Amino acid sequence: MKCLTCNVQMVGRSDKKFCSMSCKNQYHFERKKETKDEVKIIDSYLHRNREILMVLMGKYGKLMTKKIVLDQANFRWDYCTGLYKNKEGKQFYLVYDFAYCQFTNGEVMLIRKSK
Repeated sequence: MKCLTCNVQMVGRSDKKFCSMSCKNQYHFERKKETKDEVKIIDSYLHRNREILMVLMGKYGKLMTKKIVLDQANFRWDYCTGLYKNKEGKQFYLVYDFAYCQFTNGEVMLIRKSK
Protein backbone atom coordinates (compact mmCIF):
# COMPACT_ATOMS: atom_id res chain seq x y z
CA MET A 1 0.00 0.00 0.00
CA LYS A 2 1.27 3.51 -0.87
CA CYS A 3 0.59 6.81 0.88
CA LEU A 4 -2.12 8.80 -0.94
CA THR A 5 -0.10 12.02 -0.60
CA CYS A 6 3.57 11.20 -1.15
CA ASN A 7 3.39 7.65 -2.65
CA VAL A 8 5.82 6.22 -0.05
CA GLN A 9 5.47 2.46 0.42
CA MET A 10 3.92 1.79 3.84
CA VAL A 11 4.20 -1.09 6.25
CA GLY A 12 1.47 -1.95 8.73
CA ARG A 13 -2.29 -2.22 8.58
CA SER A 14 -3.77 -3.06 5.20
CA ASP A 15 -6.33 -0.21 5.43
CA LYS A 16 -3.72 2.47 6.20
CA LYS A 17 -3.90 5.37 3.70
CA PHE A 18 -1.23 7.81 4.89
CA CYS A 19 2.35 7.41 6.10
CA SER A 20 2.12 10.30 8.58
CA MET A 21 -0.25 12.84 10.11
CA SER A 22 1.28 15.58 7.96
CA CYS A 23 0.48 13.63 4.77
CA LYS A 24 -3.06 13.03 6.03
CA ASN A 25 -3.50 16.73 6.84
CA GLN A 26 -2.06 17.79 3.47
CA TYR A 27 -4.39 15.42 1.59
CA HIS A 28 -7.54 16.71 3.32
CA PHE A 29 -6.40 20.34 3.07
CA GLU A 30 -5.98 20.04 -0.71
CA ARG A 31 -9.38 18.35 -1.11
CA LYS A 32 -11.18 21.03 0.88
CA LYS A 33 -9.27 23.88 -0.78
CA GLU A 34 -10.96 23.22 -4.15
CA THR A 35 -14.40 23.36 -2.55
CA LYS A 36 -13.54 26.46 -0.52
CA ASP A 37 -12.35 28.28 -3.65
CA GLU A 38 -15.62 27.51 -5.46
CA VAL A 39 -17.68 28.61 -2.45
CA LYS A 40 -15.70 31.87 -2.20
CA ILE A 41 -16.53 32.74 -5.80
CA ILE A 42 -20.25 32.00 -5.39
CA ASP A 43 -20.34 33.84 -2.07
CA SER A 44 -18.77 36.90 -3.68
CA TYR A 45 -21.50 36.87 -6.38
CA LEU A 46 -24.20 36.68 -3.71
CA HIS A 47 -22.69 39.49 -1.66
CA ARG A 48 -22.35 41.64 -4.78
CA ASN A 49 -26.01 40.99 -5.66
CA ARG A 50 -27.04 42.00 -2.14
CA GLU A 51 -24.96 45.16 -2.33
CA ILE A 52 -26.60 46.12 -5.65
CA LEU A 53 -30.08 45.58 -4.18
CA MET A 54 -29.19 47.53 -1.04
CA VAL A 55 -27.90 50.53 -3.02
CA LEU A 56 -30.92 50.55 -5.36
CA MET A 57 -33.47 50.31 -2.59
CA GLY A 58 -31.99 52.86 -0.22
CA LYS A 59 -34.50 53.30 2.62
CA TYR A 60 -37.46 51.85 0.73
CA GLY A 61 -39.00 48.56 1.82
CA LYS A 62 -40.49 47.88 -1.62
CA LEU A 63 -39.47 49.28 -5.00
CA MET A 64 -40.27 48.71 -8.68
CA THR A 65 -37.38 49.10 -11.12
CA LYS A 66 -36.45 48.04 -14.64
CA LYS A 67 -34.51 44.84 -15.26
CA ILE A 68 -32.00 46.79 -17.34
CA VAL A 69 -31.00 48.84 -14.27
CA LEU A 70 -29.94 45.65 -12.51
CA ASP A 71 -28.27 44.36 -15.68
CA GLN A 72 -26.20 47.54 -15.95
CA ALA A 73 -25.08 47.08 -12.34
CA ASN A 74 -23.84 43.57 -13.29
CA PHE A 75 -26.47 41.82 -11.19
CA ARG A 76 -26.05 38.04 -11.51
CA TRP A 77 -29.54 36.64 -12.04
CA ASP A 78 -28.47 33.02 -11.70
CA TYR A 79 -27.30 33.35 -8.08
CA CYS A 80 -29.73 33.55 -5.17
CA THR A 81 -29.97 32.19 -1.63
CA GLY A 82 -33.50 30.83 -1.90
CA LEU A 83 -36.83 30.73 -3.71
CA TYR A 84 -40.32 31.60 -2.52
CA LYS A 85 -43.66 31.27 -4.25
CA ASN A 86 -46.45 33.50 -2.91
CA LYS A 87 -50.18 32.69 -2.75
CA GLU A 88 -50.71 34.15 -6.22
CA GLY A 89 -48.06 31.82 -7.66
CA LYS A 90 -45.41 34.49 -8.29
CA GLN A 91 -41.83 33.29 -7.92
CA PHE A 92 -39.59 35.39 -5.67
CA TYR A 93 -35.84 34.97 -5.62
CA LEU A 94 -34.14 35.63 -2.29
CA VAL A 95 -30.73 37.21 -1.81
CA TYR A 96 -30.16 37.13 1.95
CA ASP A 97 -32.60 39.72 3.38
CA PHE A 98 -33.85 40.91 -0.04
CA ALA A 99 -36.28 39.40 -2.53
CA TYR A 100 -37.09 40.18 -6.13
CA CYS A 101 -39.76 39.14 -8.60
CA GLN A 102 -39.42 39.60 -12.36
CA PHE A 103 -42.40 40.56 -14.51
CA THR A 104 -42.85 40.00 -18.25
CA ASN A 105 -42.90 43.75 -18.96
CA GLY A 106 -39.23 44.06 -17.94
CA GLU A 107 -39.94 45.37 -14.46
CA VAL A 108 -38.61 43.90 -11.25
CA MET A 109 -40.17 44.26 -7.82
CA LEU A 110 -37.57 44.55 -5.06
CA ILE A 111 -38.49 43.86 -1.45
CA ARG A 112 -36.42 44.21 1.69
CA LYS A 113 -37.28 41.84 4.52
CA SER A 114 -38.32 43.86 7.56
CA LYS A 115 -36.06 43.61 10.59
